[in-house]
Amino acid sequence: MENQVQATAKKPGKVGTVFFCLWVVLAVILIQGAVSAIGAIPASISLFMKAGGDQELFMQLYTEMVSDAGLLTWLQFAAEIVCIVVLLIWYNSGYVKPDKAKGIYKPFLQKVGGAPDFVFIIAGVLSAWGLASLLQMLAAGLFPDAAAKLSESLQSALGGNEIIGMLTGVILAPICEELAVRGIILRRSERVFGAIGVMIISAVLFGVFHMNIIQGLYVLPMGAFWGYIGYRYKSVIPCFLCHIINNGLAFLIPGDVDQLILSVALFVVCGAVAAFVGVRFNLLSLNRAATVPAETLVADPVAVPVSSENEF
Repeated sequence: MENQVQATAKKPGKVGTVFFCLWVVLAVILIQGAVSAIGAIPASISLFMKAGGDQELFMQLYTEMVSDAGLLTWLQFAAEIVCIVVLLIWYNSGYVKPDKAKGIYKPFLQKVGGAPDFVFIIAGVLSAWGLASLLQMLAAGLFPDAAAKLSESLQSALGGNEIIGMLTGVILAPICEELAVRGIILRRSERVFGAIGVMIISAVLFGVFHMNIIQGLYVLPMGAFWGYIGYRYKSVIPCFLCHIINNGLAFLIPGDVDQLILSVALFVVCGAVAAFVGVRFNLLSLNRAATVPAETLVADPVAVPVSSENEF
């Protein structure tokens, strides 16, 4: 009991946790910006030499360079890789290693109950994609200028090289964002807020991460659902799966498909499947202690572990 009281006293505060989560998002954005800036230096030097000291010509060439989709796609690719390396080190040293040292680490596959869990996850992510697509169409209608700028931005960042753009958008970006939001941020915020708070923080900060009003709105349902998945299974692995499936759909769905009909169908049908499986196999409980073995409930690495019945 004395240890539990001491552990409770060492829990991070709510305000401090919110600022920590915001700082994680800011850190990733700054790293990506720094990598892009550093990566553009060689090209800038080459342009300066080409301009022969003519500042006006240099600025003209530089403006053309920073709008070159080919260069921007490679810079985005490099930025995602650097961020993934940094976040993997951070997540592994801050959470995975301490879990293993305490003998309470469990791989994701040992935390699932079987096929119903995977059906629930996949159906849920497809339903969330349908809802997000509907919100995207609504947001684009409300903010057409912002939607046009977003489309241009995505084309510049991912359209310079088809293969690199797809690898970045479907694989690297999801891994980077999930390590940050459903990895580090979730593990910190769950110590203070529990399931509902984790879902809200996961959704809101996921929207902030994208830094534009269109994506900031339509990613909310995805962020909330993926936050629940990360919280329930105490793992970032299923969140990787959710995000990769979601982004992959954007590349795989043919352009001539009726987006409205597809979005409604996925939202309704897959949502019904997810709800049925979730209720049938008790996968919708917000009380993780009732659905996940107690030994997998791990406290923040800077605090002393707390018993599962008091932690959430």
